[in-house]
Amino acid sequence: MKAKKALGQNFLQDEGVIHNIVKIINPQAGEKIIEIGPGQGAITQYLQASGADLQLIELDHDLIPILQQQFAVHDNVTLHHMDALKLQLEGGPFKVVGNLPYNISSPLLISMLYQSTEVSQMIFMLQKEVVKRICATPGEKLFGRLSVMLQHRFECIGHLSIPPEAFIPRPKVDSQIVQLVTKKDPTNVPLPALEKLVKQAFAMRRKTIWNNLKKMVSLAQMEAVGIDPGQRAETISVAQYEQLTLLLEQAC
Repeated sequence: MKAKKALGQNFLQDEGVIHNIVKIINPQAGEKIIEIGPGQGAITQYLQASGADLQLIELDHDLIPILQQQFAVHDNVTLHHMDALKLQLEGGPFKVVGNLPYNISSPLLISMLYQSTEVSQMIFMLQKEVVKRICATPGEKLFGRLSVMLQHRFECIGHLSIPPEAFIPRPKVDSQIVQLVTKKDPTNVPLPALEKLVKQAFAMRRKTIWNNLKKMVSLAQMEAVGIDPGQRAETISVAQYEQLTLLLEQAC
């Protein structure tokens, strides 16, 4: 089957890479796994064989018959023809895995963040640049909104890089596996409030944090969490964003 450019499809075909990804996922009998975008089942076959309770989320109607033919006979596989961005998790915790097209990666990650109480970990193949953004540390140019939001709730681990030739058709960029492990004791910060603050903090990256946030916070609140008003947004730690959000919530 020909990949559809509109859906950002690139089918993984390198068996060595597939086996390495399965090792990272480490599927176990009985555990609940959701695979987003199984494609033609390259990884799915190994997830099914592990005995995991597997749910497949596939948007492409042309792939549904292919997946049904391969996996409908297995009691541990359930296939859903749907948009992953509309996925509502219940009955977890789930291990969520998949090869994500660039156009849905950020919104899907944020959607999963808001449902993180139902997630044990996420293992995704993404564009390498996106993984760098997710795992960036304060002071790095790529440290931004996605870094803060995901690191608030997950431990971020970058794994193997995957070259374009591992796919059909070949993408124009390298890919990488990222593993996001849900923190057992996350800071009790309201996500909408944190997201609002972080969005404003990074609204104009070249400006100081004070210029970006002066309509939301006071100098005293910044100083209380150790933020210099002359700093830029990418130099401030996740913990400081969390603390500042809590101060704002307490002041309401």
